[in-house]
Amino acid sequence: MTRLPRDGHRRSTPGTPRPPFVVRRDELEYELISALNHNPDDEGLVHRLVDRDTTGDPECEFLTGVYRMEPGMSHPLHLHADSAEFYYVLAGTARFTLADEEFEAGPGTAMYIPAGVAHAIETGSADGMELVYSFSTPDLRGIGTRWL
Repeated sequence: MTRLPRDGHRRSTPGTPRPPFVVRRDELEYELISALNHNPDDEGLVHRLVDRDTTGDPECEFLTGVYRMEPGMSHPLHLHADSAEFYYVLAGTARFTLADEEFEAGPGTAMYIPAGVAHAIETGSADGMELVYSFSTPDLRGIGTRWL
């Protein structure tokens, strides 16, 4: 896994023309998750791949992206009152909290998190982790995050 950029952004370079509603991750800048959700204790970077902003479609019905965490990072305990969430681990391992359960998960693990269910992620000292996430709402304003 490559290291995260120091300033929290990956510079994009325009590629070849693409069909409408097709997004290439390497053409997007990373975003600090703490800047998106206004929690300075939340760590890691995201690529928002599909949402109303990236597609330009006001009718877009969900939000999907990639979330990266380096070793020793934390995504603190929280819930989303107004949206279900989905995780699919692509690389690395992490310790997940889902409701009252704690478990380690690695590549190939999928998780469904219903609205209102508390969850958290913590990477260990050796591994970082990368996952695909998706919300049942089209933008971050509609998920109703509450930090616990």
